[in-house]
Amino acid sequence: MTSARLLDLGARLAQALASEGGRGALLRELDHGEGLSLLDVRESPIARAGSPPHAAAIELTESDEPVTLGDGSLALPLHVGGERLGWLVAYGPAARRAENDALRLAATLLALDLARDRRSTHRRDLWEEALAGLLPGAAAAKALAAENRIGVAPAYIVVALAFDESSELCEPAELGALANEALGDRENVLRERDGATLLIAPAADEPTAGKIRVAATLLPKSIARRNAAFHIVGGIGGARALHELDSAAREALAALEIARRLRRCDSVLSYEKLGALPLLLEASATPEWRSFARTFLESIRDYDAKHQTELERTMTIYFGAGENVKVAAERLHVHRHTVFYRLRQIAELTGLSLESPFDQLNLRLAVTIDALDA
Repeated sequence: MTSARLLDLGARLAQALASEGGRGALLRELDHGEGLSLLDVRESPIARAGSPPHAAAIELTESDEPVTLGDGSLALPLHVGGERLGWLVAYGPAARRAENDALRLAATLLALDLARDRRSTHRRDLWEEALAGLLPGAAAAKALAAENRIGVAPAYIVVALAFDESSELCEPAELGALANEALGDRENVLRERDGATLLIAPAADEPTAGKIRVAATLLPKSIARRNAAFHIVGGIGGARALHELDSAAREALAALEIARRLRRCDSVLSYEKLGALPLLLEASATPEWRSFARTFLESIRDYDAKHQTELERTMTIYFGAGENVKVAAERLHVHRHTVFYRLRQIAELTGLSLESPFDQLNLRLAVTIDALDA
């Protein structure tokens, strides 16, 4: 085959390989009715053209030269850099032609294509490594991003989302799709972590990060408009560089967990606005802080259990209402005098004054730690 014809054939084969038909289209470009098969290293078919007969077993060989099989067909080894990737098998008269330049060219193109897929399969996942804290710095993050052909944003916001208990039959992937659609940004990345859906949104600057936070807090309403049966809770981490993405994810997951434990249904909480709550979430898991909470709540609970009263609930709602007796009474569906009476009972049982900032701090801490200790 002349150089001009070979170049023309190479262009046609490359175009076929790049088309929607891919490897099958390349084989069809070469086939003249005899049949062609593309096999992997285990001799399993990847693509075919024509009606190739059942191939004879290819004898294991280290040679890079074509192998003539028992049925007369020809197997060309596909290899890149010494690594065997598969075989191109030609059947019938095509296999016995003295001129095999076209087959060799096709074998080279197919080997390169298989090698590219292999590298893609074994490529380290940028987002998984970032979320696992495996990127030691900005340079490593940039290098891995380049390997994955991903542009690096100045910062990223991580939003952790989960369905509440009433929506437990829904799939996390469904939540991710709804959230991504509500935020309306195709550059967002979705990952699953610790039972939550993580939405990773790139932020070019602080105003963009602010817009993402606002949109994330509105997600419960946005998702409810699309499907009223879905109720979610969530958390938002701080803006972080790519190599610090694990910190942003931990913050988002902590905020999500706080929303869950405080039963903040249809709320997406921002970690940066939670103050001491993340610290109290960690403290709630320790025996010392649990004991602290029990010390202040035990007498109230014993009284409620014995007399069928609602002193603990009244105190919790009173604190939640900003110590506003009128609002607390409305939420409890009782007269405000009843709230005053119950608060006096709490003071007598605990020996604490709800008018003392120090005593009130201890009670508030006890109530919060107990709520977080789910």
